[in-house]
Amino acid sequence: MRKSTFFVFILLKMARLLNGTTDDEDFSQPEMGNNDTETSPCPSQLPTVIEYLNGIDLILTVIIAITIILSVGTVVVCIRNVRLVLGHTPKRYKTKSILVLVIYPIVTMLAIVSILIPKSYFVCDTVSHIYFMISAYVFYSLIMDYIGGEDAFIKSSDTETFTARTPPCCCCLPFLKRSTVTKNRLLFVRLLILQLPIVQSSLFIGLNVVYVEDVLNFNRILTFFVPFIVVSIILGVWGLNIIVRMVGPLHVELKLMGKYAVLQLVLILCKIQPLIIMGLVTYITPRCDFPLTLQVQKNAVFQMCLCAEMLLLSLWASHLYKTPSKTRQLLAKTEPSGTF
Repeated sequence: MRKSTFFVFILLKMARLLNGTTDDEDFSQPEMGNNDTETSPCPSQLPTVIEYLNGIDLILTVIIAITIILSVGTVVVCIRNVRLVLGHTPKRYKTKSILVLVIYPIVTMLAIVSILIPKSYFVCDTVSHIYFMISAYVFYSLIMDYIGGEDAFIKSSDTETFTARTPPCCCCLPFLKRSTVTKNRLLFVRLLILQLPIVQSSLFIGLNVVYVEDVLNFNRILTFFVPFIVVSIILGVWGLNIIVRMVGPLHVELKLMGKYAVLQLVLILCKIQPLIIMGLVTYITPRCDFPLTLQVQKNAVFQMCLCAEMLLLSLWASHLYKTPSKTRQLLAKTEPSGTF
């Protein structure tokens, strides 16, 4: 329950951050007119692209330039990773490996759009969020392909391989014990992960419609979406932890724990990091006049940091997906499966 409350707090904070409001403000607050914008010390209204470009200063220009350079670097590393996969990975694993690896340049390119068009933040965040959820299921499918499918894994596993006592639900289900791997248990895990792209896409697309049509009531409506978002994420992460912790120790050469970590960090950095940056920028920034509002500055710093982190994660992924010769021979002998 504490983790669920923490995720609720994070999402509500991000909703306020999205619209440039603080804890004392509300989305139902009407937008400021031109006169209010000029006189308010810290206006919450987001500027248009023209207003933003006309008022941009040297510091923000440097941040944008650094963000673009980091994004280009991430794209270059991703191209290298894709070439590595195409050249050293068995054919049936190539597509899924590439789909997982391209999440890093996708996040950085959306970061550039978000930093250049302040009002596009929520849309860009939605696209990256949905793609992560799709990547989570693709990663599960890739794992099942690595081990030859469900039938092969059931035959090769011992009597106490399956366990549901993994984070984030390990403390909530202490009575569950290790058991044998069965078709039904693997189907349960698969459904936990499969619901991520379906549920999260539906919820975030619905939120975007509300945001476009009725931005004044967005914060109030978001409160009703948060429990569904949080529960869906917790269940999906639980399923991923079950399969990775079940398969990882049996196939150490696949480096599944590292591959899972480098993917999961994308979600953590995109969702939790804005809160930290929001607090730092609030106390450090020397000015917050329109059009370079506090929200614009927070978003710029966040996107720059995010691009730097995606570059590092892409480099880490390059190391993890660099298949050694012995592992390649092992994968080449594995029977293909239809889990995707």
